[in-house]
Amino acid sequence: MGQLGSSGGCGRRVSRRRRRLAPASALEHQWIADQSVFDSLVDDLLTADRIAIDTEFHRERTYWPRVALVQIGVEDEIHLIDTLEVDIAPLAAAITGQATVVMHAASQDLEVLDRSCGTIPRDLFDTQIAAGFVGMSTPSLASLVERYVGERLPKGDRLTDWFERPLRDAQRSYAASDVAHLFTIHDLLVEELEERGRLTWALDECELARTPARPALPTELAWTRIKEARHLRGGARAIASTLADWRERTARTHDIPPRFVLSDLAVVGIAQRAPSTPEELRKVRGVDGRFLKDGGARAILEAVTEGGQLSPDEVPVLEIDQGPALSQELRPAVTLVSAWIAQVAKDEHLDVTLLATRSDITDILRGAPEARLATGWRADLVGGPIRDLVDGRAALAFERSGRLVLEQRAALTSDFEAAGTGDLAAHPE
Repeated sequence: MGQLGSSGGCGRRVSRRRRRLAPASALEHQWIADQSVFDSLVDDLLTADRIAIDTEFHRERTYWPRVALVQIGVEDEIHLIDTLEVDIAPLAAAITGQATVVMHAASQDLEVLDRSCGTIPRDLFDTQIAAGFVGMSTPSLASLVERYVGERLPKGDRLTDWFERPLRDAQRSYAASDVAHLFTIHDLLVEELEERGRLTWALDECELARTPARPALPTELAWTRIKEARHLRGGARAIASTLADWRERTARTHDIPPRFVLSDLAVVGIAQRAPSTPEELRKVRGVDGRFLKDGGARAILEAVTEGGQLSPDEVPVLEIDQGPALSQELRPAVTLVSAWIAQVAKDEHLDVTLLATRSDITDILRGAPEARLATGWRADLVGGPIRDLVDGRAALAFERSGRLVLEQRAALTSDFEAAGTGDLAAHPE
């Protein structure tokens, strides 16, 4: 079967055994289109230390991602699971068992697994996340394979129809290559992370990736995703909120994209004009006949009526987390701290977007209770120093080499405390 690199080892137990891989074009695999064969494979996976997983799916014409193929690597074998013939729900037992599940850029695949299996991996190692801790900025799988394996992955057609049957040899080879090298990359990344003292950081970040930073947006807040609707006021905003809510619920029920129910342009146009009859509705820009079929016109007008009965303060809005707003005095600090964060990321060979986003910086400066920079490895590396900077215990300076450095100002701390200031301090060289 196609080689997957070393067997054994997982996210927290590392095997040093590795093997040179065959070119991806030569990878062998087992095509599974029989439920009993798949169930037997799941039984084998229950005793595996590691499982490599990838998925191929489409969602262009559906609300939920529709999985067409699941690639599974275990030991030295690659299995391609035809999800048009096989129910992959039994895979839940394996991915929630003892095995570390190795994936690359797993966020969308996790959604697919959750939808198809009702769960996500208990122990996840995301090679893209881990690579950020050795200085690679959101690398593709191809770049990781080239760096750690010395092979070039076959180029795939991003417009491939994964629901095509039978899949062509090139499609199967491309799909198999998505898991073929994950164990080798896993071993080498873990080794490098251990050498840098960052394995715990990476594992903690992979654990965070198992749960979305924000829960799925409730349907009543769907209107906030429409840019033009966010600029509406009064009754128009209220109608937009009820109309977008109806559109989202309808899309979920029929498993179609919201735009297939009603376009964004139509939602905003209807909200602004508040039609009360089908004739008035048809005159709204963005509304075409397909939106009005099968009771659509009646449902739209009912949503308009419902929105018209809401007062402006009854319109659901996004809850901003608790904590003070960023003060006017500290707003310039966002740019200053961003520059220093970029310097730290460069010095530490970290992906800067992994270390901190502009939103993260704003959160810690305003004292948000859930600020990412206030906990874990980020707090140790940059969160604490940022607080020192804001409280006057440290200052930023340029070295002659052009580096931006943060220096302690212990001698001036008492002066700042006496003055009661939280302003950022200038530090001329």
